Amino acid sequence: MRYIFFLLALFFTNLEAKNQPNFVLILIDDLGLTDLQAFGGEIDTPNINSLAEKGLMLTNYHTSPECAPSRAMLLTGMDNHKTGIPMIPEVLPRNLRKNKGYEGYLVPEALTIAEVLKKSGYRTYMTGKWHLGFGGEHFPSLPINRGFDKTFILDATGGDNYSNHSYLPYYLEAPWFKNGNEVELPEDFYSSEFFIDQMIDFIEEDALNTPFFAYISFQAQHIPVQAPKEFTEKYLDLYKDGWSALREKRLKRAQELGIFPEDKDAVNSLENYPWEEETQEEKELLVKSMAVFAGMLNAMDFHIGRLIEYLKNNGLYEDTIFIITSDNGPEGNDPRDHATWRAWYETSRWNNNLGTLGEEDSYVFIGTEFAQAMASPSHLYKFHMSEGGLRVPLIISGKGIPSGKYKGLTFVTDVAPTIADLASSEKEDQMIGKSLKAVFNDFNTVLYKENEPVGLEVSGNSALFLGDYKIVKNKPPVGDSKWRLFNLKNDPGETQDLQLIEPEIFKTLIQKYAEYVEKNGVIELGESYRWYDEMTINTAKRHFMPYIYAGSALFFILIATLIYFFRRKL
Repeated sequence: MRYIFFLLALFFTNLEAKNQPNFVLILIDDLGLTDLQAFGGEIDTPNINSLAEKGLMLTNYHTSPECAPSRAMLLTGMDNHKTGIPMIPEVLPRNLRKNKGYEGYLVPEALTIAEVLKKSGYRTYMTGKWHLGFGGEHFPSLPINRGFDKTFILDATGGDNYSNHSYLPYYLEAPWFKNGNEVELPEDFYSSEFFIDQMIDFIEEDALNTPFFAYISFQAQHIPVQAPKEFTEKYLDLYKDGWSALREKRLKRAQELGIFPEDKDAVNSLENYPWEEETQEEKELLVKSMAVFAGMLNAMDFHIGRLIEYLKNNGLYEDTIFIITSDNGPEGNDPRDHATWRAWYETSRWNNNLGTLGEEDSYVFIGTEFAQAMASPSHLYKFHMSEGGLRVPLIISGKGIPSGKYKGLTFVTDVAPTIADLASSEKEDQMIGKSLKAVFNDFNTVLYKENEPVGLEVSGNSALFLGDYKIVKNKPPVGDSKWRLFNLKNDPGETQDLQLIEPEIFKTLIQKYAEYVEKNGVIELGESYRWYDEMTINTAKRHFMPYIYAGSALFFILIATLIYFFRRKL
């Protein structure tokens, strides 16, 4: 009888496992709303297109404007201030780290979706960029300690796509870890290719009859933008007409796809930056940089196709759900604008030689104007709470997922509870987001009612959504630290500030934001805070404080020794 009960238990366990889908969560770095072809872009992404066509495109999805807070919210379903990652750790003032929610690493009580799924029998894997707290034996925030069975990760904000060379002076070199141990990269490393190779190896090594959760966090499209030559060459002439032409093409295509209304206006902040006034040399560099950007996205899609082919060949594809999104809008930083960053770059091995742009040791960025064009039809870009920094693509495709577009408001905190729901796992009380499963049968479903506010604060920039309305505040140098009110239903391009026209609604949203601040322990950074200044300070402290401490210790030892010998003589 015991043997029969054992067989029955095994049978029902296997049956339950087969009903649980596999998950492949793909996070693309610094990708704007219309960068993907399915959302209006011009870059070849056939494998992502195929998933989008078969699945659900969420066209009004919002994340945070910075990578680390977005990643914390994505994996936990919590507000970033409850995870210990209020902003990227590199720009977090050190004097704030004693405050709850400002620790600078993913705190243990912020359970990841990997930890949740493991309770339901999932195997869990991760490759790519982690950036949720610095590694080492004294830092339990690495993914191997946060629910992932096997990992190969970059524990930094970014790095070279061909080696462990750092792209910021903050790091001497990019820190890579395999299963929690520091590791060297292979000689033939290219990030997008390697992350897929390693993920396939992880799945292949286990080959168990249990569902898996695979989190692939690409370095594409983060600075330094890099791509193998054969991908870049396809796009060498694509951007020769400049940023305004790109903005208009993206806007028109987004309108044709129903992602942006044809009868609504969009901010054109490029009017004051005529492409024609750029020097020929600068144009050539920018056009080639954009070609590298396109090549990098195309290369990433190619390698995603390799994973899809592997899953199909091994009978895993039909039971797999793909979730594809971005951590924030496009990167508009130009390192030449920051003196410390520029000085470091000029003394490093990096170069921006036109002939080899995008290849190894090539430091490529697209700049502010092209970032704004790529955020089209939205306003601004990464780091800002305007729609260009927050509104990014989300695709859910695979087993049991309907095809179509959902235009209702959704947020980064909805992803973890959605995965838990689809996996038949219990939603954690800490998750503030909503399961998107509710919209699968009815695309007219409104997830967030008019009395359900959603607040955001990152690095002093703030926003709050309530029904059709949104208030937003961006700090200088791009913003002016003043609140503005928009009706996103009537004005998705954020072109008309309504605070004087609808003062009572403005007052209500300001009050709701104050409640959000109180509930989540948000600390006001003050008008003097600038992320790039803080990064400079933190870089100096990171590199020089150990020497200062060592020097101080030697000084006190010397003084103590002198006192000892002086007393002996007496």
